[in-house]
Amino acid sequence: MNLLRKLAASKLPCTEAASAVIDELRVLEAAGHIKVLIPPTHMDCDDCLRQDAATVFEVTPRGWKALSASAPQDEVPLHPAAQASRPKAAGMVPKHARAACSDHP
Repeated sequence: MNLLRKLAASKLPCTEAASAVIDELRVLEAAGHIKVLIPPTHMDCDDCLRQDAATVFEVTPRGWKALSASAPQDEVPLHPAAQASRPKAAGMVPKHARAACSDHP
């Protein structure tokens, strides 16, 4: 759920290259919480199995629902459409908006 929270607070699309994170992305995708492109593994010129970076495109409505069900009421992440219609206090940044998806070369 931590990765889903991180993705919800990130500017999407974003990429993730770490194999452990890609495994977590597979689980989130299978649960219907995100839309992600995970390229298939391939053999490199040195006969090593390689995994290219995954690209996360979207947190799905099901993902937003899972986040709101697991978060304390004062930290419920808002779906982007709800955030656009909600006025923001000057200088205030919600806790869930501080993290960012990491980009790996």
